[in-house]
Amino acid sequence: MNVVIKTGIKNLDEMLGGGMLDDSVVLIIYDTYSLGWSLAIELFKSFLGRDCFGVVTSYSLPLSMLEKYADMLGFDIEGQGEMSNLVVLDIFGAVNGIPPTRPFVRSPGSVDSSTFLPKVSALYYEILRDAGNRKPIGLTVALDGFATMFGEDSAMKLFQRNIAMKEMARASEDRPRPINLMLLNKDRVSKRFLSWISHYSEHIIEFEPTDVPGRENLLVRKSLLPDFEPGIAEFMFSRGKVKVV
Repeated sequence: MNVVIKTGIKNLDEMLGGGMLDDSVVLIIYDTYSLGWSLAIELFKSFLGRDCFGVVTSYSLPLSMLEKYADMLGFDIEGQGEMSNLVVLDIFGAVNGIPPTRPFVRSPGSVDSSTFLPKVSALYYEILRDAGNRKPIGLTVALDGFATMFGEDSAMKLFQRNIAMKEMARASEDRPRPINLMLLNKDRVSKRFLSWISHYSEHIIEFEPTDVPGRENLLVRKSLLPDFEPGIAEFMFSRGKVKVV
């Protein structure tokens, strides 16, 4: 039987068909000038407020800039890290030779397409031990950075291998399963890459621009829940607050 997790945003839950499937990939797609990425931070905040454990995987941003984006929505990455509520898995820093300087930041060290998955997987399991019995919530910033870092073909193969590893883990591990919120700027990747990532996502939320500043169309493109119906809502952003109506 499917377990459904509420997002904390009533209108979004209804559009998804009740909430988000447990142990799922939630793909959030936006374009260059969109503020749709802020929805992922809002959802991440909501989950951490329910005694979940956060894992922020950064492919696109150094830590200081990641913190600025989070601060814009009133989310204190450093404070949450110091309270052992989250860990930042700093792939951007690892690839660019930036060593971690804070206890809540983890680095796999030097990686390439051949060493990335074993190193990051080993580090991820260390992080899960820190989480204890808390449910892990992943925030990937961002898949377009992952594609740029390793090339789209290699990134897609790594993603597929990771999906296969997760499938094997379901059968052999007795621990809370994660929900993964994955950001993707569609202007930075090919349609082919977007199509493959969409194929492996249980839920897809896409943002489209309007002529009104701070307002966008939010489309739930996909949800694997039985009560799902494709729909559209208005997404509003103002002074660090988001609203779905």
